[in-house]
Formats: sequence, structure tokens, C-alpha cells
Amino acid sequence: MNSIIDTLRSTSQIRLFKKGSAILFQGEIPRKAYIIRDGVVRAYTVKTSGEESTIALYTKDDIFPVPWLLEATSNSLFYYEAVSDVRVLGVTKEEFHKTMMNNTQQLQEMLRYVSKQYTSMLVRITGLSQSRAIEKISFTFYYLLFRYGIKMPDGMHHIDLKLNHLMIANLTGLTRESTTTNLKVLKEKGVINYTRSSFSVNKRKLENFIGEDGFRELNL
Repeated sequence: MNSIIDTLRSTSQIRLFKKGSAILFQGEIPRKAYIIRDGVVRAYTVKTSGEESTIALYTKDDIFPVPWLLEATSNSLFYYEAVSDVRVLGVTKEEFHKTMMNNTQQLQEMLRYVSKQYTSMLVRITGLSQSRAIEKISFTFYYLLFRYGIKMPDGMHHIDLKLNHLMIANLTGLTRESTTTNLKVLKEKGVINYTRSSFSVNKRKLENFIGEDGFRELNL
């Protein structure tokens, strides 16, 4: 997204959202799309019971809401909330389309971005379809590894997000208690390691644990 951001910078505005602030409401017609420069944003829905379900997390260089921006819908499909203090670049749909149509390289860059988003969501859906809690969590970590993983010198992949057990529970649809129990199991097996808000993943052990050989070819 770097070349896209550089091109849009002169016609866009920086906005700041404090932690916990609502950025977009479900059903709202956005005035602009946002490219994250710093911080974390989550997309979520609210069940009839009032319980929130986290759909996705977005961080530096991510853009949202993509369905509205690419004219798949006329409004925001989800609520968007600042998980931390967030700095974003606001861009109008018209300016974004003008930029894409006038630059083949940037159009290809956007296509690669959408492709990675699509692939990561397929991994996430695979995780949600699992019957066992530990498998839901394992596939969710593969989704997080694919989207936010940074390979470290020790061979582990750091998940470049500040996560806690409750956020992982919301991503998987599990209770916090079940999530905590199964995270401990994965840690004991050496699949993941974590502190209070920092998670890392052993990619090889995770792939062996979930048993999906085809995923080994995913381009992280």
C-alpha cells in the first residue's frame, strides 16, 4: 500500500481516534475510507442478545471499509472501533478511484492487498468451522500469522498486534475461560508463546498441529 499512500497523501486528511472511539457505525454511509497509519481497528457486529462478535482486526497500512470503497455495498457492513489510539488517512471514494484508474502499478498493488485479505479470511472461516475449541484457536492463529506475522531471528513469528485472551475469544466465538485453557495447551506444546499482550507462533509446529499441508504454501 506504500505507493498508494504516497499518491493519496496530498489529497487526504489525517484523523485521530482515541482508544474505544467509534469510527463507523453499521449501516452508516461513509464519507471517506480510512488507511491506518498507526494503531489497531476492529470490525464487529452485535448479536440480538447484545453480544459483540469481532469480524476482523486492522492495523498499519490496512484500508477500510473495502466493500464500500469498491462499491460492493452502499453502506458500512460493520461497526468499526479503535482498539488503541489510531491515526488514519481519510480518502474519498472519488479520489481513490481516480488514483487507481490512472496508475496500473497501484491498481496491481491494491489487487494484491485484496487478494491477501480474501485468502486470510478463507483461513479464518476454516477455523470457525472447526468443531473443537483448540482447532478453532489454532486456525485463528494461522489467520493472525498470515495477516500480521513478522518472522523473528529465533524462527518464531511475532503477531504484530496487542492481543489479549478476550480478543482471541471474540475472534473465535468461544468463552474466555475455554480460550485461556486451550491457549495454555498450545503453549505447552510449543505451538505458541505469549506474555500478557504479546503472542508469537512457531509456524512449523502450528502447521503440523492443524495438519493442513496445503497451507504451507501460503505466501506470508
